[in-house]
Amino acid sequence: MISTAKYWVLLVLFLALVLSYSIYNQTFTSENQTFHSQVVDLNDGYGYQIMRGEKIVILQEYIPGFPGKQKFATKAQALKTANLVISKLEEGKSPILLPTDLAELNIAIATRR
Repeated sequence: MISTAKYWVLLVLFLALVLSYSIYNQTFTSENQTFHSQVVDLNDGYGYQIMRGEKIVILQEYIPGFPGKQKFATKAQALKTANLVISKLEEGKSPILLPTDLAELNIAIATRR
């Protein structure tokens, strides 16, 4: 009788431990699944990086979808574009931006004088 009680106590403790670990792991994982952006100052323009937790997922130093290596002229342009990429990622879509996406954000190639 005593050995059966010990068995049940150990089983309950084990299940409580497993449940606690599952809850902790789920909370930790969901925090790391959140995407956020950061504007990168590149001296002669701006870029952005998309991060998940502390890990850089995308580092974009140039305007995507434009020929050549054009940097964003303003922090606002880089941030708007990064936010669009994040919304695509959160919807489970490809983060690739098309020229039409950039046109909707009013991102254009800077003209040189």
